[in-house]
Amino acid sequence: FESMGAYGLIGESILNHHVSKYIQMVPFFNRSSSEINSNEIVSTLRLRFLDATSDALERCLTEEFSLQNYLCDKPKQFIIHDYEDQICINVDLELSSTSRINIGYKEIPLNTFWSTRFDRSCFIFIIPNLQMNNEHLTTTSIDNLAMHIDVYQPTMLDSALHTRLCVNTLS
Repeated sequence: FESMGAYGLIGESILNHHVSKYIQMVPFFNRSSSEINSNEIVSTLRLRFLDATSDALERCLTEEFSLQNYLCDKPKQFIIHDYEDQICINVDLELSSTSRINIGYKEIPLNTFWSTRFDRSCFIFIIPNLQMNNEHLTTTSIDNLAMHIDVYQPTMLDSALHTRLCVNTLS
């Protein structure tokens, strides 16, 4: 089936029984110069969602590497259900072991994930430019970032994906 490149599910769910499918989330990181100011560096987290097949993953990796993004963790699998419920994505940047800031929240209609072309879906989160300035005006950029990512359907929290990424920003 993987070499076919497309899959179809025909029919409707039986009343009170819902169809589920595995999805994989693949996280990528990129640092590049701002289009507005070439001296400013912009860091982004790109979350791609794909069918849980090696074929889909290979295609995604080829596309992202051609854009000079790097894979910051292995793909994570989770289950979605065909309830009439959106998919929520929340990304928090860890500042310390007890402090986080939210860098993005998105609600995506279920049909985006349930369609045959959802592997083209890419959700981009801009990471704040965190630089610490001390009294001597020297700037130290942060070498590693930790981010918490939650992907879930509000009515199916037991199937949620909760993961923590550690990104080396110097790579």
